[in-house]
Order: sequence, then C-alpha cells, then structure tokens
Amino acid sequence: MSSVENVMTNDDLDELTAMLQSLDEPVKKAAQVENTDDIDDLLLGLDAGVAMSSDDVAKELFNEEKAGDFSSALNELELAHEPINVINAESVESAENEPEQLGLIEVEECVDVNDELKVQQSNDSNTNKKARTARGPRFTLSDKDDSFFNKAGLETDIFLDAYENAPVKAKDKILNLLNWFSGGPDISVYTVISMRHLLTEKKATSNSIKIALMSNPEKPYPLNTASTQAGQMMAVFPATGVAVRDGGNLTLNEESPIVKKFVAEYTIG
Repeated sequence: MSSVENVMTNDDLDELTAMLQSLDEPVKKAAQVENTDDIDDLLLGLDAGVAMSSDDVAKELFNEEKAGDFSSALNELELAHEPINVINAESVESAENEPEQLGLIEVEECVDVNDELKVQQSNDSNTNKKARTARGPRFTLSDKDDSFFNKAGLETDIFLDAYENAPVKAKDKILNLLNWFSGGPDISVYTVISMRHLLTEKKATSNSIKIALMSNPEKPYPLNTASTQAGQMMAVFPATGVAVRDGGNLTLNEESPIVKKFVAEYTIG
C-alpha cells in the first residue's frame, strides 16, 4: 500500500511540474513579444530621427541650386548637425595665467601693506624713544633763592659751603634729593636704603650704612659698591639737613622737612 502511495505521489509531482512548465511558456512568449515590440518601436523612432544622408543632402542642394533657393537646404543642414564650439587657445592660456596674475597682485598688495606697517611702527618707535628721552630742565642751584632753602629747612650759606666741599658723586645725590623735595623725580635707590636705615636706627655710621646696603633683601649690593655709596651718604645727609654729623656718626634730624616728606611718601621698614 505504501508503494502505491509513493507511485501516486511521484506522478502527482510530475504532473505538477509539467503544469508549471506549461504556464511558464506563455509568459516567456509574451515577454519575448513585448521585447520585440519595444525594439521595433525604438528602431522606428531612430529611423524617424535619423538625419539625412550626405548623398540625399547633396541631391537636395543640387535641386535647390537649379531653383535658386538654398534656404531650406541650409536650414536642414543646421538642424541635422549640431554646432561645434571651438575654444580659442589664447583665451585658454589667459584663463590659466589669470590666477597666477591675481596671486602676484595679491602678493604685491601684501608687500605694500607690510611696508606701510613697518614704516608706521618705525615712526611710532621713534616717537616713543623721543618721549622717553625727553626730560625737563636740569635742576640747578643757580636760580634758587633763600625761600627755597628755608622751605627745605636749610640756611643758604651753610648749605652752599657743605655742597661745595662734598665729593662729586655726593653733589649729584644732594641735587637729586632737593629736586625730589621740590616735586621732581624719585631719589636714587642708594639714598632710599640709607634713609630707611637712618630712620629705623636714628643713628648711622659709614659702616652701618654699608651693612644696610649689603644686606638689602631686594638686592644685596657688593662690598665695593656699598662702601662707596656709604661714604657719599656721610656727606649728603649733613648737607641737606637730614642728619647732624659728629665725627663719623650721624644723628637723625626728625624736624627736617625732607625727612618728613620721605616718611610720608616712602615705606619705612
């Protein structure tokens, strides 16, 4: 019984396969017919759009020549043949060179701008240098009267005598101190350190001032510099009334207007 069922099953499969194949054939034929129709349509369209052959054109021109009218033949030639654009070699070269020329122009403009900036910076630098080097009139004693010295707490004759006997470098510091007192620039750093030492200790010697300069926390000065500056201060302070000198000792004059101005404007300590 099972063998019969198997045989029937195989037959059924064969019949089903045959039926499917028979169904495929009309579809393939229809597709082939469709493709053939499409190809025919394309060929017809191409035939309709194909331009006249050269022989036909020549014949038509010959006929038109006899009739004396070439317009229709020329129109057909224009329609049959598309125009060809001819590129001028010179225009191509100029177009290729144009970016380079533009680049050169841009570079030249940049160079010009840089030159102008350099000139302007040079002028500004020169102006700044002139402003830095420009100074007011030099401070001198020749135009000072008794009122000036009295304001500083000095007697004119005593001061001038002390000034004339002071060392050259000490004279410069005396003038600097009086100029600052009358509203001029700051006094020297050596004078500031020495004044602070004198204000703190109330007394000072050449050796103590030297040690103060050598032990300055912001900038310790070497022995030779400290010794030279300390010797000058031993002449500066008595001449300006900052201290009273007795031999090698200096005693602070707290009533000196110069000392009071220094205390008001400089930090002590």
